[in-house]
Amino acid sequence: MIAEVEGAWLLSGLSRPAPDLEALADTLVRVSHLAMHLGGHLAELDINPLMVLPSGQGVKAVDALVVFRGK
Repeated sequence: MIAEVEGAWLLSGLSRPAPDLEALADTLVRVSHLAMHLGGHLAELDINPLMVLPSGQGVKAVDALVVFRGK
Protein backbone atom coordinates (compact mmCIF):
# COMPACT_ATOMS: atom_id res chain seq x y z
CA MET A 1 0.00 0.00 0.00
CA ILE A 2 2.80 2.43 0.85
CA ALA A 3 4.50 1.79 -2.50
CA GLU A 4 1.26 2.70 -4.34
CA VAL A 5 0.95 6.31 -3.15
CA GLU A 6 1.89 9.10 -5.54
CA GLY A 7 4.94 10.25 -3.57
CA ALA A 8 6.27 6.78 -2.77
CA TRP A 9 9.50 7.51 -4.59
CA LEU A 10 10.36 9.86 -1.69
CA LEU A 11 10.35 6.81 0.60
CA SER A 12 12.29 4.55 -1.76
CA GLY A 13 15.52 4.73 0.19
CA LEU A 14 17.18 7.13 -2.22
CA SER A 15 17.21 9.73 0.50
CA ARG A 16 19.80 9.64 3.21
CA PRO A 17 19.24 8.72 5.94
CA ALA A 18 16.73 6.04 5.01
CA PRO A 19 13.15 6.70 6.20
CA ASP A 20 11.55 4.68 9.01
CA LEU A 21 9.17 2.66 6.82
CA GLU A 22 8.46 0.20 9.63
CA ALA A 23 7.12 3.02 11.80
CA LEU A 24 5.07 4.34 8.87
CA ALA A 25 3.49 0.93 8.27
CA ASP A 26 2.83 0.52 12.02
CA THR A 27 1.16 3.94 12.14
CA LEU A 28 -1.10 3.13 9.19
CA VAL A 29 -2.17 -0.13 10.86
CA ARG A 30 -2.82 1.62 14.19
CA VAL A 31 -4.90 4.36 12.55
CA SER A 32 -6.90 1.67 10.75
CA HIS A 33 -7.50 -0.17 14.04
CA LEU A 34 -8.56 3.09 15.68
CA ALA A 35 -11.11 3.76 12.94
CA MET A 36 -12.50 0.23 13.24
CA HIS A 37 -12.60 0.45 17.05
CA LEU A 38 -14.68 3.64 16.86
CA GLY A 39 -17.41 1.60 15.15
CA GLY A 40 -18.58 4.09 12.54
CA HIS A 41 -18.35 7.17 14.77
CA LEU A 42 -15.33 8.52 12.89
CA ALA A 43 -16.40 10.70 9.96
CA GLU A 44 -13.00 12.11 8.95
CA LEU A 45 -9.36 11.83 9.95
CA ASP A 46 -6.78 14.07 8.31
CA ILE A 47 -3.12 13.94 9.29
CA ASN A 48 -1.18 16.46 7.27
CA PRO A 49 1.67 16.19 7.13
CA LEU A 50 2.79 12.91 8.60
CA MET A 51 6.57 13.20 8.66
CA VAL A 52 8.53 9.97 8.28
CA LEU A 53 11.71 10.40 10.29
CA PRO A 54 15.03 8.60 9.73
CA SER A 55 15.09 4.86 10.37
CA GLY A 56 14.57 4.03 14.03
CA GLN A 57 13.11 7.46 14.86
CA GLY A 58 9.46 6.88 13.96
CA VAL A 59 6.96 9.27 12.44
CA LYS A 60 5.58 12.63 13.56
CA ALA A 61 2.10 14.02 12.96
CA VAL A 62 2.52 17.76 12.52
CA ASP A 63 -1.19 18.54 12.37
CA ALA A 64 -4.36 16.47 12.57
CA LEU A 65 -8.11 16.95 12.29
CA VAL A 66 -10.60 14.41 13.65
CA VAL A 67 -14.33 14.73 12.93
CA PHE A 68 -16.85 12.44 14.60
CA ARG A 69 -20.34 11.65 13.34
CA GLY A 70 -23.25 13.10 15.31
CA LYS A 71 -25.63 10.80 17.16
